[in-house]
Amino acid sequence: MVKAVNSPGKTKLAFTVLIGASLVWLTFSLGQWQTGRAGEKQQLFDAQALALAASPISPTDSQIDLDNLSYRKIELKGRFDAKALIYIDNRQVNGRPAVQVVQGFRPEGADFLIPVDRGLLLRNPADPRRAPDMPVEARTADEGSTSLNGTILPRYAQSAELRGALLGAASDIYKEENSGFQVWSNFSVLEFSRFLEQPVSNFVVTLQPVAQTGDSPGEAPAETRKVNGFYHVAVPLQEQVAKHKGYAFQWFTMSAVLVLLTLFFVYREFYKGNKP
Repeated sequence: MVKAVNSPGKTKLAFTVLIGASLVWLTFSLGQWQTGRAGEKQQLFDAQALALAASPISPTDSQIDLDNLSYRKIELKGRFDAKALIYIDNRQVNGRPAVQVVQGFRPEGADFLIPVDRGLLLRNPADPRRAPDMPVEARTADEGSTSLNGTILPRYAQSAELRGALLGAASDIYKEENSGFQVWSNFSVLEFSRFLEQPVSNFVVTLQPVAQTGDSPGEAPAETRKVNGFYHVAVPLQEQVAKHKGYAFQWFTMSAVLVLLTLFFVYREFYKGNKP
């Protein structure tokens, strides 16, 4: 007589292999996704580094291709508009409360303003809510025509904290007038244009240094320094490649562990246990 096939045993074996294979596929896929993200971040970082090293440009139009011109150096002649001035609140310089100064710059012969991140001003610890005055050095330098030598910030900075953290629509900006200055919670090119009732460029320029920082050796961030009365702190150009590679390594390691665990359970339950 032929012995009946142990169907429950085979079903359990198939179920165990299916669960193990599914978990291996999931973790391996996540590892591949993180590897792909690392590649994308590396390409972005390389493109940004090349843009920083490229020769400066002098755009004559208020609208430029931000996707291709972010992090390019800029050189223009013109003057800062004393009335096109706002402060961005809740900034810090070495742990001390500060505001970030954004002022409109009008290129020679242009009918538009360029929002420029000029740097940071410290608040007075004795009167921390009072908006600080503009430095005398800056007011003196702004009396005549001057040169604008800075870096074009990426697209996200056009409606952000000028540091890359998106904070919502222009309608979410809290504004107040303090000591004769406009103090805003964050920045928006569109809101800046509405406030000034003048055309404004679609790009923002920072006078603060842009440094290559992150996961691989590069230019070290510059120390905090004063330029025309403003504090300048390096704007980080983050790479974040190693972070994604680290996540990928963890997922691939988990895949290998799951393969070994699946083989171990199959061997223990269905091979070793069935030995005569």
